[in-house]
Amino acid sequence: MRNVSRKSVSYMGIPIEYTLTRKPVKNINIRINEHGEIMVSAGRRVPSGYINDFVESRAEWIIRNLAAIERYNETKPDSGVYTGKKVYFLGQLCVIDVEEGDGERVLIDGNVISIYTKKADDHEAVKKMYLKWLYTEAEKVFSLRMEEIYSIISGEGVPRAALDIRNMKSVWGTCNIEKCKITLNLQLIKADVKCIDQVILHEYMHFKVRNHGADFYKLIDKYMSDWREYKKDLEEKYKDGI
Repeated sequence: MRNVSRKSVSYMGIPIEYTLTRKPVKNINIRINEHGEIMVSAGRRVPSGYINDFVESRAEWIIRNLAAIERYNETKPDSGVYTGKKVYFLGQLCVIDVEEGDGERVLIDGNVISIYTKKADDHEAVKKMYLKWLYTEAEKVFSLRMEEIYSIISGEGVPRAALDIRNMKSVWGTCNIEKCKITLNLQLIKADVKCIDQVILHEYMHFKVRNHGADFYKLIDKYMSDWREYKKDLEEKYKDGI
């Protein structure tokens, strides 16, 4: 079980507040999320004073990154698709390269997503083409992950669900028990596979337990004990404005 608490240290008169999570890790880890929140994780037996000293020793790095995040938030990603645009795909930060060409195709090579089109100057057409490619890739990946998760939880007596994909704003997934269908948010294709699996598992378990009570989360824990970490990643990462 994780133990979460709020802590604070001071560096040259500057207060640095952070959230400390006690969990089974060997090292002290520090990260700063996109909201400028400082998150620290450490083992359960590491003394609080030692953790505070470690955070204070990283104060200059923390202050620099907080300033960078503030600058970034002032110019959050727009919804355009153009050369140089940074986007996410399966958890990887990629860059868009739009090129004029005879054919209409999208290719990914490493962390570069190349869009070849006759309408390279038509930003709406380029965006539409990119979203169509995302749908195609999402259908392939989501279908494989749906099969994988179902093979793991089929012993629970849940039916094999059909897949639907929509570009949704407020939820990562939904299930329709009557139609035996799971709808996944297109935006999930930007996330790490474990995050995708977490949403699929969540929706599949609703075929057995319709509410979000204790029995429901016992089922989730049974098959993915660290699902909360992936859920948190979904809320904090993989935002590119598209």
